[in-house]
Formats: sequence, C-alpha cells, structure tokens
Amino acid sequence: MRENVYVNKVSDNKYEFITKDINLEPGTYTLHSLDKNLFVMKKQFYKTNYSYEKPNTETSQNQQEETKTEQYKSNDTKEPTEQQDKSSTQEWYKKALELKTRLVQEQFLSLQDVEEVRKISYVTRQDINSGEILGIRSFDKNYYVFKKVLFDKIKTALLALFNKDPIALEDILEKLQYPKEQVLGVIELLKEQSDLIEVRKGIFKKV
Repeated sequence: MRENVYVNKVSDNKYEFITKDINLEPGTYTLHSLDKNLFVMKKQFYKTNYSYEKPNTETSQNQQEETKTEQYKSNDTKEPTEQQDKSSTQEWYKKALELKTRLVQEQFLSLQDVEEVRKISYVTRQDINSGEILGIRSFDKNYYVFKKVLFDKIKTALLALFNKDPIALEDILEKLQYPKEQVLGVIELLKEQSDLIEVRKGIFKKV
C-alpha cells in the first residue's frame, strides 16, 4: 500500500474512511492517532529471511556492482517514515481548514474533487450534523456545499417565483441574479427535500 489511509472515529467501535478510494492489500494494519478522532492506518511490512550462500570466488566485479546497485534501489523504495506520515497528514488537514475558511467567507463551495469533499466534510462535521451546513451531489457530478444562511436566502427568493406554472431554469437565473452554480445547488437540495420537481429537463415546478 503506497498511500496513507485516513480514518475518522465515529463512535467507540465504528470508523469511516476519509481518504480517496484505494484497494487494501491483505496484511496486518495498525492505527496511529494523529488528532482527537483522526487516525492514519499503516500496513505492517516484514522483512523476508533469505538463505545465505557463500559467494563464488569467480564472481566478477560487474556482478558485485550489480548487487550493490540493487541494494541501493531497495533502500530508495523504503516505506515512508512516521515523520513523513505525520507531515502528510498535517498537509491534508491544512488544506481541509483552507476549504473551511473559504466556505465561511463565501458561504458556498462548488467542488468536483472527491478528496476535497472528504476534507470539508471532516472539518465541518459538527456543523453538518446540526444542519448549519448543507451539501448535495448533483447529476453534473458537482458537489454543492452551502452555509444554511445563504441557502435559506436563495431558497426563499426562488420559491417566491413560483405559482402553479412550471418555470424554466433560464427564467429562474434571470430573475434571481444569483450565480448559476448557487442556484443549481439550491434547486438540487429543494428537489431532494421534495419542494421542487423537474417536470422536464430544465423545467421546474413547486410541489
């Protein structure tokens, strides 16, 4: 396994992966605590015992040099040290906090990188659980993340446009004067909450 696997402790006996998808190889793993509920999972590697044979006195100098070269290559491919693991985790956490700062300042994020979604989900998990942060993945494979204050503001303005008749997305965007990604995110969340339905592609109706 060439990557660190980051694990979030949800409860006493329950953990969730918060790193990008990888296939775990068979073997023994240990958890190393990096934060209160943040761990890095490392696979244990064991050296293989090789039988030793006395070298033939006729072994050429070239063969000896080849052996040294292989040893150097082996040393160059050692597993990352615990210090490297810690540094990698600190960088991961730093980027997660930068995303949180952006969300606080702009009250909205549009993300396509699944790893960024995991980062923001980890550092805002308490706000997500309390409903202060809302997020959804749309069919265009974007992840829309809102502070509840902005979501409620756009939601109120958007629903006020509807009567009994469906409205096209183009008309909604023209009347609301909010960025398209924010409007799309609110629409996706309202569809999820059963406040809107998409009667035809790009045509919406209030429920």
